[in-house]
Amino acid sequence: MPRPRPTAPLVTDGPADAPCGDHPALRVLASPPAATWRVVVCPHAGGAASYYRRLVLARDRGVGGQAAGRRGSSAPFASAPEVVAVQYPGRETRLDEPPVQTMADLLADVAGPVRALLADDVPTVLLGHSLGASVAVRVAAGLGPGEGPDLLVVSGRAARADRPRSGGRDGDGSGVVGPGRLTARDDSALRTWITALGGTPPELLADAEFFALHARVLRADLAVHDSLGTVAAREASEIAAPLLLLAGSDDVASPPEAVAPWAERARAGVRRRVVEGGHFFVGDRAPEVVEALRVALTAVAAGTYADQVTRPTAEERWVWSREIVAADLRRLAGAGATS
Repeated sequence: MPRPRPTAPLVTDGPADAPCGDHPALRVLASPPAATWRVVVCPHAGGAASYYRRLVLARDRGVGGQAAGRRGSSAPFASAPEVVAVQYPGRETRLDEPPVQTMADLLADVAGPVRALLADDVPTVLLGHSLGASVAVRVAAGLGPGEGPDLLVVSGRAARADRPRSGGRDGDGSGVVGPGRLTARDDSALRTWITALGGTPPELLADAEFFALHARVLRADLAVHDSLGTVAAREASEIAAPLLLLAGSDDVASPPEAVAPWAERARAGVRRRVVEGGHFFVGDRAPEVVEALRVALTAVAAGTYADQVTRPTAEERWVWSREIVAADLRRLAGAGATS
């Protein structure tokens, strides 16, 4: 059963992309005054907090207004959420810090601040994408009632990739060369792998300065992936929180069938949703992702979270595609006005 929650909104309204508390590991990307729930994101390998500003697209399109229109203003999570992203060392606002290279060191850095956020009275979704899913699962591991997330989301992460075999094999089951085979490879191999996954504009990959910075943190994050075999089995076993699995329909690294076995570790109900897109569907289809989180969290709060597998309907795909284009146009217009 979900823990009791207050109905008052958050009181954390403030500037976007601001520190969250005193620890550099957390960045507030959006904090609407009327928010009644929160999404905390653990980024992918090579990723940084700013990438997940895309989840704020849901605020641009007024997801809460649509929910209120269908369900009435009393819907508990009708408003757009507060969005907080984890900032790993070595990038963006923490560029002057060396990136860590083991999961143990990464958890030592980020687990405390995230767990403190989970322990307050705000209904919270903890979402990890790709490598971030392994981080999120371990952050939530061992937390008791009222301490962990209300909903844990594993996004774009093959279940076998969470437990690499010896010898550096990642075993994600895809045709893409796995991260465990790339930590010692040259820049050309790394660039080819990034291109295959998508999500990074080719012109950025061709920029020598950008690639040098990106490769530095990506290699460190791939080393974190390789270190998973040294993490205690208890930290990667049962999942106590309600679990939502998200997979991209065309993800070559973590296809839906490779993500599905995470369900075997769930102990409080699991739902699976296939989202149209590749490995970075979480950003490309941000409105759909945020709506899926809202629906799942609503079911958790109502005590009706049951096993379920869903795919978007043709009508949903059309609506979300239109909203994504509209949000992109608004963002471009705003950039033009300030340039």
